[in-house]
Amino acid sequence: MSLFDDIAESTGSGASLKPLHTVINKKTKDLLDWLKNTAEALENQATTRHTEHKKNLEAYRGVTNLGKTSHRSRSESQLYLNQTNKFVVNHLHDITETKVSQMCRIKPSVEVLPTNDDYDDKNAASACKSLINHIWNNNDIDDLLRKMQRQCRIFGESYLFIEWDTEKGDLHPAYVQARDMGAVIELMNSQGESQFDDHGVPKQIKKEVRIGDIKYEILPPWKVLLQRKTDFNDVDYCIKVSTVATEDLKKKYPKYSKKFQSDRNLKSVEIEQLTDRVLEDQTLVYELYHKNTELVPGGLYAKFVKEAILDKTPLPYSHGNLPFERLTDIDVPDQLNGASGYDMVRPIQNMHNNLSTLLAKNIYLTGHAKWVMPRGACKIEALGNDSTIVQYQGPVPPQLIQTQPNPPEAYNFREMLVQEMGQVYGVQGVSRGNPPKGITAAVALQFLNEQEQERANSDVAKHNHLIQAVAEKTLAVCGDYYQIDDGRMLRILGTDNKFALRHFDSANLSKNYDIRIEVGTGLPESKAGRLQRIIEIMQLKPDLLSNERWIDLLDIGNTDKMTNLITAAVRSAESENEDLLAGRAVSDPQDFEDHILHWRTHTKAVQSRAFKEEVPIKEQQAMLEHIALTEFAMIEKAKVNPLFQSHLATLPMFPVYPTGMIPQSKEHMEAIVQGQANRGDQVTGMIPGADSTEQFEDYRNREEK
Repeated sequence: MSLFDDIAESTGSGASLKPLHTVINKKTKDLLDWLKNTAEALENQATTRHTEHKKNLEAYRGVTNLGKTSHRSRSESQLYLNQTNKFVVNHLHDITETKVSQMCRIKPSVEVLPTNDDYDDKNAASACKSLINHIWNNNDIDDLLRKMQRQCRIFGESYLFIEWDTEKGDLHPAYVQARDMGAVIELMNSQGESQFDDHGVPKQIKKEVRIGDIKYEILPPWKVLLQRKTDFNDVDYCIKVSTVATEDLKKKYPKYSKKFQSDRNLKSVEIEQLTDRVLEDQTLVYELYHKNTELVPGGLYAKFVKEAILDKTPLPYSHGNLPFERLTDIDVPDQLNGASGYDMVRPIQNMHNNLSTLLAKNIYLTGHAKWVMPRGACKIEALGNDSTIVQYQGPVPPQLIQTQPNPPEAYNFREMLVQEMGQVYGVQGVSRGNPPKGITAAVALQFLNEQEQERANSDVAKHNHLIQAVAEKTLAVCGDYYQIDDGRMLRILGTDNKFALRHFDSANLSKNYDIRIEVGTGLPESKAGRLQRIIEIMQLKPDLLSNERWIDLLDIGNTDKMTNLITAAVRSAESENEDLLAGRAVSDPQDFEDHILHWRTHTKAVQSRAFKEEVPIKEQQAMLEHIALTEFAMIEKAKVNPLFQSHLATLPMFPVYPTGMIPQSKEHMEAIVQGQANRGDQVTGMIPGADSTEQFEDYRNREEK
């Protein structure tokens, strides 16, 4: 099928369907007929495209003859014992996984920004970022992105549905309270009114009630049918296809139990063998999602089978868009569905497989030496080897012939196919661990790696947009369903890489935010390159950052063995800054803490202009009071620790609040002590007692005189 055939197909059968607004307000039967006709038309239109998906999946797995059933008899199979099977070296799988790894090096990290300068909104935005991190951690967003990248490379596109699942999450606090008290829980409708059965008895809730949570679901393209348009942004509705056990549907929808009938002709793709298998006792279920548009205000969600509409509500999400995000491999102009790079690389892989098979056959045929002799020239059993014997008639003496199996040109051509495959797919030897010959310098390898990343800018942009869009819809769905009274607790990953429980106010989700991708550093992406670049900067400018900052930047302090007192103190102080600026209480400085590092971190936070103009007065006072308490603890420690006092002398801004104490350097204090020793005085200044400040002032005054 050519490109123009595919474009014509994408705007073909589905284009003649009537819009939804023409039947949405009519009878239920008219709407059901429209739903069935739409689903059938979109399924028929996608048949050819799904056939290509099977071929691509077969190429990715590197197996042949899938989906083909052999009907040979046992006696006939004996004829194929010596037949050479197709020889496959699956480079397509390797370059696909390399491409997936390239994209997944970009970690899913977003920045949530408020739409105004209100300080409360800034704190709410920080809480929303923690919420996104919490949800992504629970759902393993890295694994979801890997699966999406892999599917879009194989099939050309992949879909991630972001929906609300009432069966997820913790037990609802109201249910737990009623259960513990032995009370009966009545079923209420959306208006808070009791629901009754046919006999007028209030319905009771007998199953567990959970608070619900976000559900991510990745679906292959043959389970998502899009309205046929030439531009994805113009698509107003989609249909999600699934198969459900018929008995389960009868249990869940008893009102329509008589209409559920197992379709014995229902078939589904068997991924393991890539064949269509009959689904017994299964029913095909469709779910239609329609956007919130001018002609369909509020959108529409309809769950239906061929016999009935099971559920019909407005679109249950306030964002008003389709509840999924799509990732494509190749975007062809005026073609709705994404195209796969396999369409270009699969013929090269097939040529490589055919050539490999031919070379293997030649090796099997000519690899063994062959005896060429007249018939009956010797006793064959006496040869005692596995060489092939060729007998003929004529007076020619026997010969042992060894032939050359394959010319070197065949292997060179085979290697050229591998290089072209990587070049077409955008994966070079550096990414696959095979740098060009003669290039061993780290700078040259880094340059080649960066050049390859430059070529992948389009894919990187798609990946970043996917992360941003998933975060936006995740936050929107949470805002629709998170309730203040559900007792939801978040495990927030703090700056010290430890989990802490903090209460989250769901009212924060009702605010408007801008979500952006967090920009990475200017350091190389690879860990080895990052370490090398940081070490080079440390050698050129060792005083640029403190030791604890270098250790934290190297990112080797995440393990318990490498987390030392310095990194722990820095992260603890940063966590205190977050709490103080958010209006949360923080404990007073303790004697066992590294006060100097805490003081540096706290004073750095108050230097910004935003602290003076945007932070509320109450939070400013709390922050400054904590700095004052830290300085008091530092002065008290300096009274009994001369080395600590000498460190204070290196702090230009200490003390922020004048206390009358002037810290002295180590050299100055040593000179004082040495002078006292030379005069024969008692040396007590290095270890002063309770009146150490006064003693030290006397020493300083005498030294100045």
